[in-house]
Amino acid sequence: MATSGHTKGMAMKVLITCMDKDFDKKLAAIFTREGYDVIKPGDKPDTLDFLVDTSDFRHPDDNGANTAVMEQVFYQNVIIPMKNLEDYLPMLDRGEGKRLLYLTSASASINETQDTKNYAYNMSKAALHQFIQMTRNKLAPKGYTFRVFDPMNHDYAAEAAFHYITRRRGTENYDPNRDDETTVVFRDAEGRQHSW
Repeated sequence: MATSGHTKGMAMKVLITCMDKDFDKKLAAIFTREGYDVIKPGDKPDTLDFLVDTSDFRHPDDNGANTAVMEQVFYQNVIIPMKNLEDYLPMLDRGEGKRLLYLTSASASINETQDTKNYAYNMSKAALHQFIQMTRNKLAPKGYTFRVFDPMNHDYAAEAAFHYITRRRGTENYDPNRDDETTVVFRDAEGRQHSW
């Protein structure tokens, strides 16, 4: 069942942390279309329901073990999302939605990747995955749920992300390990589940 953009007559508030990619802009437009109050990056509302961290930085010179490139990519893809959560957690605590989404890529899956390119990007996303798992352990008892999403550069990725963020994902075949609400499940724009 989809989560309505309205609760008790008020629009649910969603903050999308970046607005520099087409995906980010399309996703913001979809949330607005569906009746959500989209908060601009940098604004500090009293309450917040969804934090959608679309940090997803790639460096054009990411072609090997270049320390300067790795530091920049790590900062953009790991440190900034950590800072975003620290900055907005008090507002999320006061909100009703308590849902977080992070962008990643299947190419960063330690169990699946066969890619030898984009070393810094893949390593940064693997570190982000660890941060998400640790954050989930801390926040899930407080009612927080998580989404991890690979847009795959598909034209329909923003629409798929919106549905993934706003719907409660039920247990599949009564298997608690396939319940997105009690575990962190990594899905792509085609709805496929990926390993970490």
